[in-house]
Amino acid sequence: MRLSSIKKLCLVITKFVLNETCKLQHFIGAWVSFWIMKVFNMSSEAENQSSSSFYTWSILILFTLTYTFSFVDRQVINLLVEPIKDDMNLSDVQISYLQGLIFVIPYVLLSIPIGRLVDVFSRIYVIIGGILVWSFATIAAGLSGNYTQLAFARGFVGAGEAALTPAVWSMFPDIFNKNQLALAMSIFSMAPYLGAGIALIAGAQVIEISKSSPPLEIPVFGILQPWQVTLIICGAPGIIFALIYAFMKEPKRTASAYETDDAMPLSEALSFMKKNWKVYLAFLGGSPFMIILLYSIQAWSPTLLIRVHEWDISDAGRIYGLVALVTGSLGVLSSPIVARLMQNFNIKGYPLLMLMMSTTLTAMFLFIAGQQSDGMNCLIFLALASFFVTIPLPQLAVTLQTISPNKMRGMVAGIFVVTGNVMGMGLGPTFVAFFTENIFQDPMSVGLSMGLLGLFSAPIAMIIYINGYKDLIAITAKQS
Repeated sequence: MRLSSIKKLCLVITKFVLNETCKLQHFIGAWVSFWIMKVFNMSSEAENQSSSSFYTWSILILFTLTYTFSFVDRQVINLLVEPIKDDMNLSDVQISYLQGLIFVIPYVLLSIPIGRLVDVFSRIYVIIGGILVWSFATIAAGLSGNYTQLAFARGFVGAGEAALTPAVWSMFPDIFNKNQLALAMSIFSMAPYLGAGIALIAGAQVIEISKSSPPLEIPVFGILQPWQVTLIICGAPGIIFALIYAFMKEPKRTASAYETDDAMPLSEALSFMKKNWKVYLAFLGGSPFMIILLYSIQAWSPTLLIRVHEWDISDAGRIYGLVALVTGSLGVLSSPIVARLMQNFNIKGYPLLMLMMSTTLTAMFLFIAGQQSDGMNCLIFLALASFFVTIPLPQLAVTLQTISPNKMRGMVAGIFVVTGNVMGMGLGPTFVAFFTENIFQDPMSVGLSMGLLGLFSAPIAMIIYINGYKDLIAITAKQS
């Protein structure tokens, strides 16, 4: 009865969101096109971009929308697990490779080189190239006729998306002042959860429409399945974003407290990280053990609801999509509030304390969710886990950028992308699938596998956080 009521409520909300999104899309498209062009043709008074409030928040909207749609392309496959498995006769582990390793391998291999490229080349051009690659690759994934073709396409999606985070992170301190930076990073950090939610909601809607519509047939590629149509539709908007970025100016690079010249050789950047290795290890080596939980939740929660609790794929997409969108967004928006409260109470090393709190609570709620026999109870604990896992992420990004000299920020962002995604997206979904197939040997144990992963990763993360805590206090005191 509760599920029926929730389904009706979510259906109403989904229709409203989709209708309003269509209106908002036209508005945002016109607004961004008009004002971006206006800003970029301003007189020399606007030469200092970081001082222009209108410019900074306009660019933030564009960055956030781009990041959102990159996650739609990345995450929509999580809703399509069962139809792809049925169509191609795949196992959970093979699907997990598409969700994780096949995407992540090119993503991480390119992240550090792209991060270094970001430090010496136009960051706008890097973003444009990345958008075009991941958008066409997502469309190609929708046209795939077998597992090998789908795997190659997913790999190129990962290669393209490797460009966005290092380039945007590098520009943030050049566009926003210190008072704006935490809020701006929090808003930008909403994008993965907006994207994941939109991917599930819109994906569910497209699948439902495709099922009730005549089959779509494309010459050469033949008749497309609903999951293929979903991927093609999700890949198309990126081309529009690439055109918008073509009109952007490169923000002027600013210097940090550590910089004395315009360039930092690679050896000097590595030396700086070695000198502060405990701090960088805490953020770059510890946080991935929390991020592994984030990607496991995103990858397997829809399947948990569909397979174990027997929810319809459209219902799971709508309901969990809304939950993921709301809880993830609230989590990242709570980040600057929690950080400011800790600052007001003069709590030192608060970024790592936030990571400690979130990792522990996420693992606990994820374990409880896997024990539930009722789908709605499971959803509640998944929602709590989704909320707490996102709280420290914006502050993590802010801290890494503020403690690092400007000319190595792109490289640091690239390293974070590597460590976070090798553990998080690369291994998280596959660990869950491995536990399900080889330890529990029961496809219905996917929830137990998610909980077991939390019990494994949280203690390791805590040890690494504690190791870097005192050094973080020292380096932030030196900067103040």
